[in-house]
Amino acid sequence: MLKNKTQLKFVRKSFFAILYGLMSAIGINVFLSHAHSYSIGVPGIAQLLQAIFANFGISVSISFLMIIMNIPLFLFALKAFGFNYIVFSLMAVASNIFFLQFIPQVTVVTNDLTNTLVGAAIIGAGIGFCFNNGFSTGGTDVIVTYFQNKYKMKIGFINNLLNGVILILTAIFFNLGRSVYSLLGMLVTSWMMDFTFKKQKDTSIMIFTKASDKVADALRHFVHGATLLNGTGIYTGERTDIIIIVAQQDQIPYLRQTIKKADPNAFISIQDANAELGNYTQVFDD
Repeated sequence: MLKNKTQLKFVRKSFFAILYGLMSAIGINVFLSHAHSYSIGVPGIAQLLQAIFANFGISVSISFLMIIMNIPLFLFALKAFGFNYIVFSLMAVASNIFFLQFIPQVTVVTNDLTNTLVGAAIIGAGIGFCFNNGFSTGGTDVIVTYFQNKYKMKIGFINNLLNGVILILTAIFFNLGRSVYSLLGMLVTSWMMDFTFKKQKDTSIMIFTKASDKVADALRHFVHGATLLNGTGIYTGERTDIIIIVAQQDQIPYLRQTIKKADPNAFISIQDANAELGNYTQVFDD
């Protein structure tokens, strides 16, 4: 049983690593390249450097630049997160490099703004899928993951800070218009990352139950703790206990199923929450 679960997790992570590579390559080659807009992170830096080198008559592929820049970042990731973390990140980067080589720069739409927004959204969703499955897409996402885990900062916000250098260099070497389009794309990518990355979103779950003992036993081994409050129903006068849990949004289906099994008559209320202080750790792998 455990072996099958491990194999299934490996297949799932591999699928999303390859899917990211495909989505990122489509976003860059099919959309962003036609608008002369730059992606976030290492792919964006590689795009920018390729354009700068081209101005001096030097031809360098985006794939080669990505390989060179990812080496020190993966060494840092190996030290900070361990080998299991970088396995799928390496797969994501390798997949991206592969698809960048083989997906042609075809024109789907001619409008620069449309190309920028669509390409950026595709890339952001792909990155969010990877983060949801417990690994990054390599490059500057390694730094993003480190700060997200350590300080619970939103990944989109951190990316905006890291990508400021791309915008500044774009304005210096080319023009402000190209920099503005890149900025719009980066904001869309960051928003899509935050929207897709459910594991960084915290929720407060309140469970109203008359079978608190059964529900508490079912939740005893849940990764996050719970607090039990004794209550009384106003209309019935019967004992109705309240169990409060702060958990991640992607854990709600498991909690809903577990609670329903323990007490089919339980009432559940879910609200958005922000865990600020205390002994609360977000879980990025399962």
